[in-house]
Amino acid sequence: FVFSGFCATALAGEYVTVDKTNKVEIYYEEAGSGQPVVFVPGWTMTSRYFQRQLAHYAGSKSTRFIVFDPRAHGRSTKTLEGVNYIQHAKDLKQFIEELGLKDVVIGGWSWGGITVYTYLSLFGTDNIKGVVTMDQTPRPLPAGEGSWTDGGADAVKGFFDAMVSDRKATVTDFIPWMFTNPITEKEKQWMLAETMMTPDIVATQLLYDGWMFDHNQTVKKTNIPQLYFVREENGAPAKAFLSKSSPNADIVVMGGHGMFYDHAQAFNKALDVFLDKLK
Repeated sequence: FVFSGFCATALAGEYVTVDKTNKVEIYYEEAGSGQPVVFVPGWTMTSRYFQRQLAHYAGSKSTRFIVFDPRAHGRSTKTLEGVNYIQHAKDLKQFIEELGLKDVVIGGWSWGGITVYTYLSLFGTDNIKGVVTMDQTPRPLPAGEGSWTDGGADAVKGFFDAMVSDRKATVTDFIPWMFTNPITEKEKQWMLAETMMTPDIVATQLLYDGWMFDHNQTVKKTNIPQLYFVREENGAPAKAFLSKSSPNADIVVMGGHGMFYDHAQAFNKALDVFLDKLK
């Protein structure tokens, strides 16, 4: 099932078909050339949030930075088929194959990180050179006292109820929470418009699906270079978990949930350091 009338006008990007059966086209933008780096935005978010990375890598000869809108997000095809993170991981694999990318660094922000963890669980690390996550625990629900989590059952229920009751108001409050530096009213408005491009039913289904994953074992089995960006309040539990599960991983604690946006200069520098180590 494909929604009609939901396709937004493309900005400066292109489209690639990842699901020929359901005619799902993925919108993406890219900058630079060299080592391919593919980033996946979070729940209901879009490639536009990564404009400061696209600007950073414009003209780069060492890094080809690519970011796309997942299915039913942003400017990609709006569909009720495959509204789950297993399909999103399959889309990521197909996206990489359709673009002919080799030795790819894959990165996920927020529940785009669930897509990345799920990819690793399903397909392993063949053709993957490195992994980057941005403020995403591999297990959103708590796994004991002091665990690295996205919140307990009460927080889950509270956010879900608020989102179903009044999604626009809930997201309006959520957007400034993501940043430790103030954003302007204009920024709040375009961010809200981007996230509201995802149909309500899709947002609801993905919100539930994301909470149900447990990829702690996936992290333990992943033996390629990894970089974890973690918001400040989650620094301690993330470091405690990763010291045991992935002791060789790089960890950068900075800012809030969307640190790549309001701390773009520091984020881009840390990402460049990680990418340089892969050469």
